[in-house]
Amino acid sequence: MWKLKVAEGGNDPYIYSTNNFVGRQIFEFDPEAGTTEERAEVEQAHLHFYNNS
Repeated sequence: MWKLKVAEGGNDPYIYSTNNFVGRQIFEFDPEAGTTEERAEVEQAHLHFYNNS
């Protein structure tokens, strides 16, 4: 499952930010997130997309 992660600040020498990345939002994949039923539903949607692309 994908989870929204909001940054609270950080220091990366390769990316420039004027506010120290506060509030930056990224999605992070967590294979253990959600219930078994939710993971099965996501996998079914993934297979449907894969088979129809």
